[in-house]
Amino acid sequence: MTGFEIVAVILASGFVAGGAWDRIKKMKDERRQSRECELRGPDPVCGCTHHLACHDPKEGRCYAMVQPKQTKQTKLTKLGARPQAEGKGDAASSIAEPRQCPCRRYAGPEPLATLYAPEITGETGSALPRGGE
Repeated sequence: MTGFEIVAVILASGFVAGGAWDRIKKMKDERRQSRECELRGPDPVCGCTHHLACHDPKEGRCYAMVQPKQTKQTKLTKLGARPQAEGKGDAASSIAEPRQCPCRRYAGPEPLATLYAPEITGETGSALPRGGE
């Protein structure tokens, strides 16, 4: 083997080993992320696709703003085409404005309650009874 062939073999093996190392690293990261997601549990997202933080805790109303679906008429108006006269008003009034989400109560997974547990120690005044008492 010539010196050039030796260098080519070393470079090729380096590329192969480097690619394998990157794949192993990526698999480890994916496993870690999936374990973290399992431990966290489901995100508190309502059926309206908004987070629990967007809902009022007392009334349950959703305060998020949503963009209404566009009709063919509003798409044509945005593209600059002239609206057809249907007696429904001018082109500016046919463009849908953002409005409040119509969801009236949160319907997603309930987050776990925060519990307080006293510290368990062997000192006096602790939660555990003594053996002689």
